[in-house]
Amino acid sequence: MKNIIRLVSVLLICLFFTSCVDYVQSISYSNGKYKMYYKVTLSKVLFAMVDEDPEELFEDFDEEALTELPENVDVKPVNTDLEVGAEFTVLIDPHTTNDDEKLLLPKIAGNKCFIPFLLGDNKSISDSVKSKDSEDEAFTEAFLSSSKCRVLISKNVLPSIETAYFEGKGSQNYSIPIFDYGDNYCLEIPFIILTQEGMYRTDRIVVLK
Repeated sequence: MKNIIRLVSVLLICLFFTSCVDYVQSISYSNGKYKMYYKVTLSKVLFAMVDEDPEELFEDFDEEALTELPENVDVKPVNTDLEVGAEFTVLIDPHTTNDDEKLLLPKIAGNKCFIPFLLGDNKSISDSVKSKDSEDEAFTEAFLSSSKCRVLISKNVLPSIETAYFEGKGSQNYSIPIFDYGDNYCLEIPFIILTQEGMYRTDRIVVLK
């Protein structure tokens, strides 16, 4: 599982320098296993506007790490008319004894459920914003405020959700908007929150059910 986290991080480092990133994470349950899905892509349209090829960012994609992934992990490239990137699917037995797999599973404590958030505490995100000059940094922050990560939680995992948040310093939590997508709940997280290093605990989403 460490390999999949490392691969996604490599993608994110590339994508955040472009400020054209899209991230989707979902969790569902069927046939006795959790299905964890992650998709990281960037916009071809925005790159075309500046006469650049987004596929060049993936030339150094870690092929060696891909060959070392376990059998329950599936990685597919995404290359459509509009976006380029990769999607990852992981099937995990809820009773797994593998410590790496356990890191990806939801944990329930009373009326709380802790959902691991793969992008959380990724220092490359905040560093990519700080590395720009002041004018570029202001534009990037504005862009990241409107760009969102989407976390989908199937109702066969959590039938109801009252609220969701990132834990913050001094109990100043960040409330995450929740939308009912029918069979799933969708949590929308602005990328800008992930640049505020140390303000929130972003490696997990706290869900009250």
